[in-house]
Amino acid sequence: MAHGSDTPEQGSISPAERPSSLLGLLKSRYFRRIWAVTSISSLGDWVGVFALTKYVADLSGRPEFAVGGVLLFRVVPGLFFGPFAGVLADRFDRRRLMVTADVSRALLIASIPFIHNLWGLYAISAALEVLQLLWAPAKDATIPNLVEREQLMTANQLSLITTYATLPLGGAIVALLAVPAAFLSRFDVFAVFKDNPTAIAFFFDGASFLFSAFIIATFPVELMKAKRARTATGSWNAFHDLREGLRFIRRSPAIRTLVVGAWTAFTGGSAVVSLGPIFAQRLVGSDAAGLAAWGALITAVGVGLVGGMIFAGVIGRRMPRERIFPVGLAASGVGTIITAGMTTITPALVSTVFVGLGAGVAWVTIFTLLQESVEDRLRGRTFAALYTGIHISLLAGLAGWPLLAGGIGNHTVRFGDWLVDLSGLRIVIGAGGVFLVGSALNAARGMRLARGGGRRGARLRGLRLSARLAGGARPGLFVAFEGVEGAGKTTHMKRLYDWMLSEGREVVVTREPGGTAISERIRHVLLDPASKGMDPKTEAMLFAAARAQHVAEVIRPALEEGKVVLCDRFIDSSLAYQGLVRGLGETDVLGLNTWATDDLLPDIVVLLHLDPEVGRERLKGDPDRIEQEDISFHRKVADAYLRLARSYPSRYAVVDASGPIESVQQQIRAAVLPFMQEAVPR
Repeated sequence: MAHGSDTPEQGSISPAERPSSLLGLLKSRYFRRIWAVTSISSLGDWVGVFALTKYVADLSGRPEFAVGGVLLFRVVPGLFFGPFAGVLADRFDRRRLMVTADVSRALLIASIPFIHNLWGLYAISAALEVLQLLWAPAKDATIPNLVEREQLMTANQLSLITTYATLPLGGAIVALLAVPAAFLSRFDVFAVFKDNPTAIAFFFDGASFLFSAFIIATFPVELMKAKRARTATGSWNAFHDLREGLRFIRRSPAIRTLVVGAWTAFTGGSAVVSLGPIFAQRLVGSDAAGLAAWGALITAVGVGLVGGMIFAGVIGRRMPRERIFPVGLAASGVGTIITAGMTTITPALVSTVFVGLGAGVAWVTIFTLLQESVEDRLRGRTFAALYTGIHISLLAGLAGWPLLAGGIGNHTVRFGDWLVDLSGLRIVIGAGGVFLVGSALNAARGMRLARGGGRRGARLRGLRLSARLAGGARPGLFVAFEGVEGAGKTTHMKRLYDWMLSEGREVVVTREPGGTAISERIRHVLLDPASKGMDPKTEAMLFAAARAQHVAEVIRPALEEGKVVLCDRFIDSSLAYQGLVRGLGETDVLGLNTWATDDLLPDIVVLLHLDPEVGRERLKGDPDRIEQEDISFHRKVADAYLRLARSYPSRYAVVDASGPIESVQQQIRAAVLPFMQEAVPR
């Protein structure tokens, strides 16, 4: 928290005022580059998957088993290597990691046409998946460092739409590349295309990865270097980092809800994937038309998926994102249940669009929430845990649902003139939909508890009520100043102090952490750059400890004497920094601090709102431990303060700190004056 002298300047733009439209997003040079990388890499990846499937099928006398083996070797590595991929993404230079993965993938994919052994192809398939597992968490963890927080939803929409929209294009390119392959095969140097026209698709895929490597290599190291914590011994232990990431997910209610919600959703959705081809054949009643019907259903899901990704941004402007995720899951589940009851292909196509629509909404939202909520040093591990759990969910679902359907068998029940199909196929697809709805209900409950619902929420609401009533129950006046680093708190507290003295008030000016001899010693530990890597819970408790001593020695005695106390930061800074940005939870941090201070809360919080980049430019001297955090951290702090201001409107006065000093000071005095008039003198 900011701790030096800071003076206001002019000309900043509030983050809330920045454009969040697609045009505004594309003005970011590095986001444009990573979007281009995602687009070309995704297209190349789909081309590679289709080409490898065809190549293996042509190579083997039993194509079904050969193709299944390739797909199996693309899934299994994620079960074992996925979590460690996240550890590496959080530990090492993400730029170097992604470039290395891209170059390695290019070499592997280009070698496929020269390998004619199934086990060799299986090994390459597994290696490609390992490299993808390294690349994807590093990319997802980097995006929040490239765009503003309010642009994350749009950024994820654009990236995910590109990823899935290139799927049909990838299949078309594999077919179209047969034409240049036939032409080039006339030349001896390209003889490989004569017997294997698919080879040109592998070279195309390899070129896409080289393009990705070239673009990623142009990124500044600062944007992609993971912010890792120091270990006590100075040595690195991958298992320690893995445990830290899993512990963070387990102990963070909102993150845990999102990750587990995605896992269970994929378990339910895999019922449609595993049984869809058979279901499509039943709908049209013909083996010959079954493949076309399955293709139509897949297309319908794809259309819905892209539509849901677009729609997520629309409803995201009207509904809190924490509520959008379960709504998307529920819509997908209801669509699946309806689809299970369809008997003809046309209505099934309509209901299947809604399956994709809900899935698209949920998928964009979960990416955005994780990127917003998880600090940089843990982001790679969080996304790796997400991907690993999805792999496990898909494997369990793809194996389990068909077995369950086969165990139930085919049954029909007659109700008068109606013959109802109760086959295991329909029951299991419907059960997958019920599973999705259950996942949505569980996610809604988890997000509600994470945001302060249930018993803990009742406690939080009670604390909010006590905050609103705090000012009328004691003498004196307690004013806390909050804001990002460099917002101008020191300057404006001094000017407000002089004005209050001129009004005949006794005023005490103090700061946090600090204000007493004991609290100042705790301040040194908290802000010393040598304390880098401090656990968020340790940080929260040290702030609370310093605050407890500060209240006992300075703040409460001054208030009891009827004085005005002006404090540079108080409980709200812990709610913003540790509760919301560090991910400890607003409820727990508020409970800790109200216990430490015997429920003492400011009468009014003056929030000096300023663009964090402008604030950092104002800082003088060597930055302390918290000032050294990256800019994305400080943007989250600014957003957290605005969220708190919306939660506690009766206590907050939000002042635009970007204007001239006198103008800002006048706004502060106007906000504080009514509280001065109501303060009870001793």
